[in-house]
Amino acid sequence: MAVEKTKDLWVFIETEDEGTAKSVGLELLVPGRRLADKQNGKLVAVILGSNVAPALEAVKAHGADEAIVVDQPELKHYNTDAYAKVLCELIEKYGPSVMLIGATNNGRDIGPRISCRLGTGLTADCTALDIDDETGNMAWTRPAFGGNLMATIMCPDHRPQLGTVRPGVFKKSEPGEVKDIPVIKEKVEITDAEKRVELLEVINEMAGELVDLENAEIIVSGGRGVTVPVVTTNLTGGGSRRIRWRMNTLTIPNIVSVGITRSVELILTVRIGIPIRKKSIMNRER
Repeated sequence: MAVEKTKDLWVFIETEDEGTAKSVGLELLVPGRRLADKQNGKLVAVILGSNVAPALEAVKAHGADEAIVVDQPELKHYNTDAYAKVLCELIEKYGPSVMLIGATNNGRDIGPRISCRLGTGLTADCTALDIDDETGNMAWTRPAFGGNLMATIMCPDHRPQLGTVRPGVFKKSEPGEVKDIPVIKEKVEITDAEKRVELLEVINEMAGELVDLENAEIIVSGGRGVTVPVVTTNLTGGGSRRIRWRMNTLTIPNIVSVGITRSVELILTVRIGIPIRKKSIMNRER
């Protein structure tokens, strides 16, 4: 079990292969700022990867007080054993009070590893964060019992307090002035014997066919529909456009992207997130 040496709050900044920061890490700097101030500690961004200068510049512009950087070729691609070793050594050396991790595929993998190795607790898939006024412990809120209630969990006896937070729960702040913050550069020896999985090849998909769902504000999805109901909407500024929805049931957003750069508001009024039957849609076409 690691010993708490500071009241600092750490945010794990996951990086892409090209060294840029993933959005969820920058999102977590927003609640991290509030929580670090509340417990009188620093907000520290922890960056792992290779050639991570772009990620470092990003955290400087999003409010971090300090950054700990481990920039090594072995960390370019995520590896469970390598990342777990590096993070555990950093935690044992500096002793943060809290660490926030994005609940990405990699975050959900590395969080339990760190928790087990350090003998501390982990609260997964959190949707709200706060500091308990009476105890000073982190209050992690997450859905429980199939989402039928929200549970608040605390880890009073072990440090650091670990939690993963779902992407999109917090809105990323607009980048501000790039501040000159302290940057601690660490190097951790990682041998091939310590990595039980070897990456042989990376196959990149064609970028032109990908859609950035992680950063999308609204996502419309449909199942195995067999008919094509047609909804006619009025465009803001005049004109009309027929939009086809290929699904049996339909959830209509209040904003629909038309073309590449233009967005319009639907005059058809529905509640977001409520499935509407085809019959209801056809009756409300006008």
